[in-house]
Amino acid sequence: MATAAFTARRNQNLYRQPTKLQLGPTSATFVVIALISVLALLYLNQITKTNAFSYKLTEQSAQRDRVLAEKRELQVEAGRLQSIEATKNSNVAKGMVPTSQVTYAR
Repeated sequence: MATAAFTARRNQNLYRQPTKLQLGPTSATFVVIALISVLALLYLNQITKTNAFSYKLTEQSAQRDRVLAEKRELQVEAGRLQSIEATKNSNVAKGMVPTSQVTYAR
């Protein structure tokens, strides 16, 4: 009989009653302030990361512009050098003779 009473006592709280969360005005104010603070910190963290990426993007964009400008200058220089060589090696330039006497029309 002692085991039957022990068994009944052991299974007495088989199901728990749901607890209700109750906050007073001071606790609710503290929770709201804490949530706002956490959200503000998350927002500031994201803004800081965005600004850091924006700085890197601006720096790389400026570097790209410098490289493109240098490329254009080199293309112009290559074209100029190729045209000088093409002029020197052309049949018209080979047929020209140097002159020693220059006359000017009045």
